[in-house]
Amino acid sequence: MSDTKLAVLDREAKGTGGAKRTRNEGFVPGVLYGRDNQGQPVKIEASALRKIISRMGSSAIFDAEYDGEPKLIMLKEVQNEPVSGEVLHVDLFEISADEAIITTVPLVAVGVDGITGGGMLQQMMSELQISCLPKFVPNSIEFDVSGIQIGQALYVSDLKFEGDIEVLNSPEEMVANVIEPKGIDEETEEEEEEEEGAETAEAAEEATEEE
Repeated sequence: MSDTKLAVLDREAKGTGGAKRTRNEGFVPGVLYGRDNQGQPVKIEASALRKIISRMGSSAIFDAEYDGEPKLIMLKEVQNEPVSGEVLHVDLFEISADEAIITTVPLVAVGVDGITGGGMLQQMMSELQISCLPKFVPNSIEFDVSGIQIGQALYVSDLKFEGDIEVLNSPEEMVANVIEPKGIDEETEEEEEEEEGAETAEAAEEATEEE
């Protein structure tokens, strides 16, 4: 969790025009959900929000202040402008430090340079769904692929992490595997075709000579 307390402010300007004005003022429009808020329009300082997302990702959990009270907030949905990447809108959820939450965290491969046999990593899963107390939510979960050979794979059951975390994905789901580098199969096929062509030409030449 972030140690920076971010101010969440009520947002009076609503609708498409209101959202544009909010962004022009240096804020990101959003909606706050929670026990006491079932969809309160709010706004957050854009630069501070960008820093949190940059450090902790789009499912960040951070300390905030709203309506004069400290809150523990989780980013639930972040809408970005497709080209510039600008944050256009966020959904925020007020959570409790002593209650488990369900969220997703990115899966990050490490040790790619250590893959043996010239294989290429193919990552099948980009994130993992977990349930745990907010304090145990990691920014990401790393998995080591060094030493893996072509044809081998890693599954959810192979992942390791710290803290009391319940994984909600099936343990049999494949996280990543190692495959032949692109182009090798094509080159092999071309070589085989050339060899077959040469053998055919040679056989035809021999048949002509016999005649």
